[in-house]
Amino acid sequence: MKNVLLLVYYFPPLGGSGVQRPLKFVKYLREFGWNPIVVCPEPGAYPYSDHSLLDELTNIGVEVHRVTAKTPFHLPFIKGRQADISEKITELGRRLTRLLMYPDNKKGWIGPAVDKAIELSKEQRFDLIFSTAPPFSNHIAASEIKERLQIPLVLDYRDAWTNNHFMDDLFRWQKRIHSRLERDCLKNADQVIVLDEFMGQSIKQAHPKIDPKTQVIAHGYDPDDFKGTNEATLPYKPGKLNLLYSGLFYESNQPDILLRAIDALNEASAINMNDIHLHFQGGLTPRINKLVNGLGLGNSVTDLGYVTHINAVSNLMKADALWMISNFDPVHKQVKSGKLFEYLGTGKPVLGLVHEGAELETLKSYGAGYTAPPDDLEAVKEALLSLYNDWKQKALKQPKKAYMEQFDRRKLTQSLSDVFDSLTSQ
Repeated sequence: MKNVLLLVYYFPPLGGSGVQRPLKFVKYLREFGWNPIVVCPEPGAYPYSDHSLLDELTNIGVEVHRVTAKTPFHLPFIKGRQADISEKITELGRRLTRLLMYPDNKKGWIGPAVDKAIELSKEQRFDLIFSTAPPFSNHIAASEIKERLQIPLVLDYRDAWTNNHFMDDLFRWQKRIHSRLERDCLKNADQVIVLDEFMGQSIKQAHPKIDPKTQVIAHGYDPDDFKGTNEATLPYKPGKLNLLYSGLFYESNQPDILLRAIDALNEASAINMNDIHLHFQGGLTPRINKLVNGLGLGNSVTDLGYVTHINAVSNLMKADALWMISNFDPVHKQVKSGKLFEYLGTGKPVLGLVHEGAELETLKSYGAGYTAPPDDLEAVKEALLSLYNDWKQKALKQPKKAYMEQFDRRKLTQSLSDVFDSLTSQ
C-alpha cells in the first residue's frame, strides 16, 4: 500500500462543511490501495466542534499528526476556546487579515506543517502529497514540501482562489499578490482537482501560461450518513410542509428573500401559513430573528442552533423538503456550497435559490429541484408556490437516482485514487 501525505487545516474535532471532504477521502482511500497520513494543526479557536466527526475519525483509525500552529486562532489566550464573536467583529477581523496576511490568516501553520512533513519523511516513505484548500496556506505548505521531497503533488480546490467572491473587494495590488502565490503553487502541482468545469476553466483563464492539468471530482455525500433518523433533533410538525435549511448564513447569503416570499404568498392567500413550518439548523442571528418576528412568522419557525453532523443529516432525512441559497456575484459560476450534495444524498426535494452555473445545472439534473434566482422575489415566490402545491397534491418531484449515485463519497474517492495511481505508476 502506498502512502499519501494529506495536508488539511479543517479536520475533526473541528465541525463545519470544510471538514467533510478530507474526512471522507481519508475514510475510503485505503480501500483503493492508499494509506493516508494526515498533518493538521492542533485545534484552535473555532466556532464549532463536532464530537460525532471526531468519533468517526477515531473509528477510521488513520494516522494523524497535529502540529503547533502559529495563527491568530492558536494564540495562548484563545487556543481551544469556542469563538463567540459578533458578525460585525468577524467581518472586521476578516478584512484586516486579508489586508495583512497572505494568502490568509492561517499562514502561521505553513512552517510547522512543512517541518512536520519533512520530519515524517525521514521515518517513512511518502509516495504523493495531497493538499485540500481553503485555506490556501495548505497549498503553499504542500508546494514547499514538493520542492523538498520531489514527489508528485495534487492540489484540491474546494473553493476557487483568485476567482473567489471573497476576493471581489480586494485592491488590485492585493489580487496580484494572490495571483503570484497561486501561480507558484500551480507550477509545482502535478494535478489539480476541481469541483466542476467552471472552476477548472477559471483557474486556467487566470493562469493561461501554466495551463494547469485539472480534473473534476465533485463534492459528495456518504451513504453511511443517511441510514436513518435515530439521531434527529428536528421537531417535525405532522400535517405541515416541514422545510429545512442546513448551515450558516453569511454575507449576501441570507434568508430574507424566502421569508418575504412566504409572507407575500400568505398575504395573497396563495398559501396557508398554517401549512408550513420552517426549520433552521446552524443558527439564526439576532437580525434574522428580528425579521422573522417582524413578519409575524415566529410561530412557524424553529431555530435548532448548531447541531453535530450526525444530528444534521438525520434532520435532513426527517424533513419533507430542503432549501438553500447561493447569492454570490453571478460571475462566479462554480459550486460554492458543499451542502447541496448532502441534500442530494437524502433524495428529498430541494428548493434552490441559485444563479446560473454549476449549482443550477446540478439541481436540474437531480430532477427534484425547484429553482429560482436568489435575488428575484417574484421568481422565488413562483418556485416556492410550485413546491407547496406539489406537496399539497402529494406529487413532489422525485430525484433521478442514477444521477445521485455519482456523488457517492466512495466513488469519488476511487476517482481520486485513480489520479494518485496515474501519477505514481510512471
